Amino acid sequence: MNWIQRQLFTFLIFIGSLFPGSKSIDLGNDYVMMNNTIVPNNLFTGTEIYSKVIEYKFNEKFIIAKQKPKITKHKKLLKEDLITRLMIYDGFLKERNDKDYEKITTPEIIKAIKSDSLIYYQIKKRGLKENYFDKSLKIKNVVDSILQNNSFYKKIFKNKINYWIINKLENTRLGPFTKIEFENEQKRNNINLKLE
Repeated sequence: MNWIQRQLFTFLIFIGSLFPGSKSIDLGNDYVMMNNTIVPNNLFTGTEIYSKVIEYKFNEKFIIAKQKPKITKHKKLLKEDLITRLMIYDGFLKERNDKDYEKITTPEIIKAIKSDSLIYYQIKKRGLKENYFDKSLKIKNVVDSILQNNSFYKKIFKNKINYWIINKLENTRLGPFTKIEFENEQKRNNINLKLE
């Protein structure tokens, strides 16, 4: 198992540890539902729906979900996602010149890893060290800043209830939507799944 695979495995173990005793429900195409959170097995698709998913339906192509966002879970999961991405980027810097590196991963994953470079260098300026779990790094402050200032997260916490659509075949996520926006998007995409 190479370094990147170990880090992805560590992230999945972490996600499982957040929900002790909970079982994952296979939603198909490498998506699972674990304790009110929908996550892809591939960290780099960016299609997760963090807690609290209160209802969902799925078929061979789509997952639709109703979410009552919970800020504490978002903070915890976003922090661990960020730490994992930083560790993977650090590994990329160490292994990118290895002639076998591109054989062990896909061009899409390499592109996704490289897209994390800006975050990596910004946090590096703030004192990032090899020990990403060191509390002195103040990753929590970075996460708080993201949640407060990023328009995507502001939109999530603007409404008490959000609606989402994941296209499992294309690994794309649409939302968050209000109920009316969601129903319009369902019609536009010809999605016959229904939420209560």
